[in-house]
Amino acid sequence: MVISPLSKWTFALLQAFFHWLYHGGAWAYNGVAALASMGRWTRWVTRALDEVEGTWVLELGHGPGHLLAAMARQGLRPVGLDPSPAMGRRARRRIGASVPLVRGRAQALPFRDEVFDTVVATFPAPFIRDPRTWQEAARVVRPGGRVVVLFAAQPPPSLVGLPWRWLYRLAGLRSPEGHPEAFLHLARPAGLEVEPWMFPDGGWTLYGILARRPPRP
Repeated sequence: MVISPLSKWTFALLQAFFHWLYHGGAWAYNGVAALASMGRWTRWVTRALDEVEGTWVLELGHGPGHLLAAMARQGLRPVGLDPSPAMGRRARRRIGASVPLVRGRAQALPFRDEVFDTVVATFPAPFIRDPRTWQEAARVVRPGGRVVVLFAAQPPPSLVGLPWRWLYRLAGLRSPEGHPEAFLHLARPAGLEVEPWMFPDGGWTLYGILARRPPRP
């Protein structure tokens, strides 16, 4: 596929905007996410809680802390990891002092082997495209444990979703329904058993992956 100069420019602009949003613009993250999802963002993020197993849960790229707060309210023992100090501050204000937050990178997790029951990431940054992220997730999750990743949302096939479909095309981005298959080649070499994950919400369709580290024989 040939990518036009306009698509390259638009993609680079989007990448720069997202970097700003996760760091210097973290104060605007919740508002932008709510606008982009038409008010569904927090519900989408916390929907991942239905797929979490066990008690000890690592969230990669915790952002402003909505999922961490939901897990803590449910009596789980979450740990959040994010490279952004700004997101760490916003998450800390939301969850208080009871949930450990670690500043770090998903490609080099500062945790021992096999310490988490589930590793989860929702709408992750480009770190999820790095094979090291999957290798590290498989390393820190216990045998029989789970890796849950929610990748993207497909807008509704109506005028409501038209701006988002137009933006995908303008930036030369893959349609979200192709995301799970695109990441199978990253999860499987890490030793994870993988299945696509999809669920509808008000005309939108959410896509992700449910992966499991095989139990020991």
